[in-house]
Amino acid sequence: MPEVLQPPRLLLLDLRKSKRSPLPAVAGLVVVNPNPGGECTEATTALAVLVAIDGEAAYADWIQRFHPMCPSNFPHVVLLDPYDPELARRIVRSDAADCCAMDDLERIELIAARLERQRPLTACRDALPSSRLAHLLRLQATVDTLPIPIFIKDRDRRYIACNKAFEDFIGLAAADIVGKTVFDIAPDEMARVYEKSDIDHLASGGTQTYETRVRYADGSVRDVIFHKAVFLDATGNPDGIVGAMLDISERKALERRLEVLAATDFLTGAYNLRTFYGLAQHELSRLNRNGGELALIVIDLDHFKDINDSLGHATGDEALRQFVAVVKQNLRDQDIFARAGGDEFRLLLPDTSTEGAHLVAERIRKAVNQVVLNNPRGLVRLSISCGIAACDASDESLDQATLRADDALYQAKAAGRNCVYPLPEQGWFPTSSS
Repeated sequence: MPEVLQPPRLLLLDLRKSKRSPLPAVAGLVVVNPNPGGECTEATTALAVLVAIDGEAAYADWIQRFHPMCPSNFPHVVLLDPYDPELARRIVRSDAADCCAMDDLERIELIAARLERQRPLTACRDALPSSRLAHLLRLQATVDTLPIPIFIKDRDRRYIACNKAFEDFIGLAAADIVGKTVFDIAPDEMARVYEKSDIDHLASGGTQTYETRVRYADGSVRDVIFHKAVFLDATGNPDGIVGAMLDISERKALERRLEVLAATDFLTGAYNLRTFYGLAQHELSRLNRNGGELALIVIDLDHFKDINDSLGHATGDEALRQFVAVVKQNLRDQDIFARAGGDEFRLLLPDTSTEGAHLVAERIRKAVNQVVLNNPRGLVRLSISCGIAACDASDESLDQATLRADDALYQAKAAGRNCVYPLPEQGWFPTSSS
């Protein structure tokens, strides 16, 4: 009876993104990619590693990331899916043992048989424990599936490993990162910050977690959390740093949106009254410390109830939105504008006299007069009434200035609306200290 040969042990690394052909049905094949549904029962030795690729990018990935893990005398066979004759010729001219189509099972078995005859089993055993190689290849393939950039530095702060997501972040291949320092891959100013952080971290040990903003190689700026830890050698001394970057851009954007929603009126986008009082108190405190001028304007949209009743609430909402848009076009960054409720708004003008506030109010009033709303029920031209008051350092709160501005607003309405009170020729309402 002829001797039955045991099938050789083959490791398979699948780097294909587009998997057209199934894995070759070769006895004793061990897939080293992450495979939650399967098991890896490595033998004590391995004959070769089969590398499945679907083009140039996958081949470059093998050369740059995985090939360096293999001993120099350990054979690899490239399986092409689909088969590309030109790429195959380049591969066999390199250090590959062979190359063939992914679905050419007979050729794969012949290659394995030839490698079995050409390479003494004892040499294979001495050179490569397959469990070790399979572990390394599987580990790299596993971390490459994570979208989180991961990096490892040695005690000299040189990169010794990274995953695919970190390559995308830096914009360099692993071969151009491993062995380099941060000064080789980052702008000098940023590199100095990272280097000092690493030196301090290696000295203190433990873990670090912090949020920051980083610019990716594609130009995008993202919010991230860095998780970093110092690992130790066999003697308990710091041996390097491992780090991961978690992209929290969506969470931070949501937080910023929630902050805006909490601070503003949902209909118009102006500040709400709570935010207004908080900012106004800051300005009053500054007025008390440093002196200066601070003016308040109370504004009502004229005949707003009539607009709602005659043209509908949707038109009333649009009137508020367009009014706010006009006001914002006439404000400085430091001005504080809020909706107090209904059709009443408040505008606080730091470092502004009552004369200056009158000019601002008149400019806004004239701009609002240019807004015309039209719907099937009719049309209306918007107008506003404004009351102005000076804030005084002796005021205990903004409420006192608001009462004075309200008195001026009532005079503007009594005068027929669409005006600003008090008029310059009338003199200004006294402050509480006058």
